[in-house]
Amino acid sequence: MMEYLDYFFDDTSEFVNTYDEIPLWSAPFGLLFLKNIELRPNLMVLDLGSGTGFPLLELAERLGKTSKCFGLDPWINGNERAKQKIKNYGINNVEIIHGSADKIPFENGSIDLIVSNLGINNFDNPKSVFSECKRVLKPSGKLALTTNLDGHWAEFYNIFEQTLRQMGRNDLMEKLSEHQRHRGTVEIISKLFKESGLIVTRCYEEQFEMRFLDGSSFLRHHFVKLGWLSSWKNLLPPDELKTIFVKLENNLNDYSVKSNGLYLTVPMAYVEGEKAIL
Repeated sequence: MMEYLDYFFDDTSEFVNTYDEIPLWSAPFGLLFLKNIELRPNLMVLDLGSGTGFPLLELAERLGKTSKCFGLDPWINGNERAKQKIKNYGINNVEIIHGSADKIPFENGSIDLIVSNLGINNFDNPKSVFSECKRVLKPSGKLALTTNLDGHWAEFYNIFEQTLRQMGRNDLMEKLSEHQRHRGTVEIISKLFKESGLIVTRCYEEQFEMRFLDGSSFLRHHFVKLGWLSSWKNLLPPDELKTIFVKLENNLNDYSVKSNGLYLTVPMAYVEGEKAIL
């Protein structure tokens, strides 16, 4: 049964009421961010891609009432859930704004700190976003972000490549490689900072591990279907989807038996830069 191939994400208010990505995915990155970000009073803070409010609301509460925090995101239903959390938690120093990171609705030199937890992965035009960050940051203002890196789920992608080779589809290898490369490296991310006029001041790399019983449980997990399945399907000819995924799932399961489970490594980084004083 390949029922997961029929999955379709329906972005509704009912869906977002049960959306809780934090324990599965966002928490390790958010905790890396919270461990390293400097907490100071009287800050104007902007979170790009604030989603349903993590780690924005946690940061706002840790900074306290002297700071003002804003969350910027184009996701309407996510914004509404974040607003409900703000109301439920009684947080008075946070405001949610509907908008895009490549057109930040703040004046030049008005923000002390810009943060983004996994947001850079989803920016269509990162260079434009970094340019906007420089524009709205005060002199010596900081941009701090977390992101997963090239090598994400290497164990899975190695088996994906093996599967394509076994099926004689070497012609699809470049598309799969390109899909993996979009996550970038610390060097690539640092280059984005530099090209935008921001000086990288701190960088920390860590990794964590996600564990599943086997490939079948992995491919059917709700967040895997939500976050990755459509991008994998887009790499393959529609009329060969089922055949390739049957082979891929079997290969993942064989690997899981030999390895006593499916262990997937996630390298991640916290990168912080500062706007130079001219």
